[in-house]
Amino acid sequence: MTDGVRPAWKGLDTSQMPVFIGYDQVERMVAALLESAASWGPDAVVGLARGGLVPAAMAAGILALPLSFVGHDKATGAIDWIGPPATGRRILLVDDCCSSGITLHRARTALHAEGRDCMTLVVVHDPDTVQHMPDLSYPMRALFRLPWERGEATPTGRAAKASGPNADPGVEAPFVGLGLEPALLTSAAAGPRFPFGRAVLIGGRPMPDIPWIAALAETPYRDLPLECPPDRSGGDKAGIARFKAEAATRWGCTHFIETDAEQAIAISGHAPHLIVTWWSVETRQAWTIGAAAQRSPGS
Repeated sequence: MTDGVRPAWKGLDTSQMPVFIGYDQVERMVAALLESAASWGPDAVVGLARGGLVPAAMAAGILALPLSFVGHDKATGAIDWIGPPATGRRILLVDDCCSSGITLHRARTALHAEGRDCMTLVVVHDPDTVQHMPDLSYPMRALFRLPWERGEATPTGRAAKASGPNADPGVEAPFVGLGLEPALLTSAAAGPRFPFGRAVLIGGRPMPDIPWIAALAETPYRDLPLECPPDRSGGDKAGIARFKAEAATRWGCTHFIETDAEQAIAISGHAPHLIVTWWSVETRQAWTIGAAAQRSPGS
């Protein structure tokens, strides 16, 4: 196998709706994999930053073992300890996912060079593209998304993935979809906060069916890109929510802001990988859908 060749990431195809693997499911998957790891008898858990931080913490907590971290320099391929090195000789090395497995292979090689035994655990791997198989993992051919990796699907995140290794975390900054509704225009002066340079307006009806579309020119939203359905098919509430969810996914949104509570709930159901917020025009408060029945901090 060639160490420097990385297969194409499936997320570059913007037509796919990802399978979202939430925190609860990740913990259950890690716990099941640990049945084999525990019998091996590791002395410590080592997480591969950044993606391996959460599953490594879960593994260390379940096994009641010390937890340490290593980082991977994407530019040079070097593996270095973040903080004090792990104690013990038998190391359970944890990452979140494997596309090629090259990073995991480099980390395992570095631990072997220190005279340590190493077992590797990864939550999911892509059997179509993996070159270095982890010892413990679940295969998943479908495009998947983990909560802490939403940013890789943003327009700048995808561009960085397509061009090769990139060490700038800023390319994965939030990208926001805004449900285009009359209420959004009426609340423009004191509307929800979001990064205007990283946002898209998404309407639920074709542009000719939106009589107030010209009013956008008088709002702060006038320079944002706009996507609307090409025709009236699927124009009921369920179809509108589905279109918004799919359009936001195509754009690579990490967040979605909707002024209609019913639509916000439906969008969250169609696209659980999005952080969906219902913006109440009347109270000027933001409510995160599917997370907790409380206002967002600072709203």
